[in-house]
Amino acid sequence: MFYAYVFFLIASGVLMLVMGILRAPYARRSRVVNLIMGAGFAIYGLYLLLFFQGGHYILFFYAFALPVLMTVRFFRARSAYQAAQSMAPGGPAGYGQPPAGYGQPPAGYGQPPAGYGQPGGYGQQPPFQP
Repeated sequence: MFYAYVFFLIASGVLMLVMGILRAPYARRSRVVNLIMGAGFAIYGLYLLLFFQGGHYILFFYAFALPVLMTVRFFRARSAYQAAQSMAPGGPAGYGQPPAGYGQPPAGYGQPPAGYGQPGGYGQQPPFQP
């Protein structure tokens, strides 16, 4: 269990360092967080692997959740950036747009049937005409 934890710490640290090193325009805000947390995870994992000789060590539960959250945040920012680029005035026309009428209800959908509630319908008197 110890070596699995150390491996996960180092792998998470390297993953966050790679995301922090990328100079992507959509990840400017999270670059610093990725670099700091990635360096911390990698250094602590390497310390446990190379210099730790037994005894008490701290098990960070963030080592399991934080890399997943940071990766999800990274790729969400990437897709939002790509969507904004495709909607930009110079972007490809119609790229990623559904065909005309897609998602629209069929004509007459939600309308009452003919004659329902209308004058002259079934069981109703025609309007008074003087």
